[in-house]
Amino acid sequence: MAIDPRIMNLAQQAGVDLSRIAGSGPKGKITKADVLRAMHPSGAKEGRELTSPDQPLLFAAGTILPMAGMRKIISDNMMASLHNSAQLTVFVEIDATRLICLQNKMKEKYGRDEQVRISINDIIALAVCRALKDHPVMNSWLTDEGIVLHPHVNLGMAVALPQGLVVPNVRDAHKKGLVELSADIRRLVEMARQGKLTLDEIQGGTFTITNVSMLGVDGFTPILNPPETGILGVGRRVQKPGIDDGQIAIRSFMTLSLSFDHRVVDGAPAMRFLRTLADYLEDPVMLLT
Repeated sequence: MAIDPRIMNLAQQAGVDLSRIAGSGPKGKITKADVLRAMHPSGAKEGRELTSPDQPLLFAAGTILPMAGMRKIISDNMMASLHNSAQLTVFVEIDATRLICLQNKMKEKYGRDEQVRISINDIIALAVCRALKDHPVMNSWLTDEGIVLHPHVNLGMAVALPQGLVVPNVRDAHKKGLVELSADIRRLVEMARQGKLTLDEIQGGTFTITNVSMLGVDGFTPILNPPETGILGVGRRVQKPGIDDGQIAIRSFMTLSLSFDHRVVDGAPAMRFLRTLADYLEDPVMLLT
């Protein structure tokens, strides 16, 4: 059976013998998760974490950092993603004023409940699930058998750690309301930071969100997380003059960056998905109906 070159490269780098792996993919195909499981057999068997809460890396002048371990895997995966897909990024600036108002109302409603902390990113996640339902081709994988359109949304949330980037995903995110989705995202992010993610939580994603607003960045070109078709980048919120009901007023704006695989979806359908998402976020009451 043919093996994806990216999987073969990962196995070679990790010293994993593919002939000893029983594939868990369609028709027994070996997947990335199978290789990771072989790299961490005790963690996979006992459900222990696959990430590590190592101390932050120290970047002192003159230091040579070895390109190994998690950093090496991330490097190779990013290069493979760029070389093995036709990536294109489109941008849209949205008026996020009403989005922020909705978050503030949520804070007022659940202010005393320590279990409910709704963030802007949570509302964006809910909107992404709704937009993927409207544009299912964006919720797909490109495989050797063809384009797989998923009936479910396993929503990946990129989490930056001192030792690298991980992307746990919320299973069946499309079935969850805002409060439940927010709690699941917060739980996964905390588990990632504590180094307690398991294989089940880092495999099977169908679409990814990466938010860099806390870094003061407006827009960027996120790299796809194969075999997913799309990834959404979220930039910072900026206040500036805008038009509100025909009047100039100070509004809050935000840039969304959508990278997609042009082999799977053409520009116009991808842009319509991004526009649908923008419409939901500019009038987020539509998400609650």
